[in-house]
Amino acid sequence: VLRIGTSISVGSGAATLFWFDRWAGDASFAARFPDLFSIAVVPTISVQQALIDLGRLAFWRPFGPLEVAAWHELLDCIALHEPTVDAGPDEVRWRLEPSGQFSTKSLYAAIAPSSAPPPLQTVWSIRLPLRIRIFMWQWIRG
Repeated sequence: VLRIGTSISVGSGAATLFWFDRWAGDASFAARFPDLFSIAVVPTISVQQALIDLGRLAFWRPFGPLEVAAWHELLDCIALHEPTVDAGPDEVRWRLEPSGQFSTKSLYAAIAPSSAPPPLQTVWSIRLPLRIRIFMWQWIRG
């Protein structure tokens, strides 16, 4: 549940896992590039190890055509989010708050159902002729 709002701000990259942590975008690289992850030699490689020398990001076999495309997309993501791997420690940030600090209020707002009334109930409160409300009710229900 807490993964909903967390992201990692990479400092040195030593404590951040390249494949598993969400450090470059909304999903982990393991989730975004499952074909590449499935053939990674070291799935627990850190961001620091992977980015200092991309040669350490080794795979069990050569890439096929789809994996080549995924590899180029992965490199684009790295280039877009490339951290400076010599700055301070890695930090977990709470994306649901501008301050980056966790709050139960923001977590509840993210996981609680909306307080908006269901569309089927609001159809009956609209001031329209009954035949139009019945048509809208049937249309919403499919």
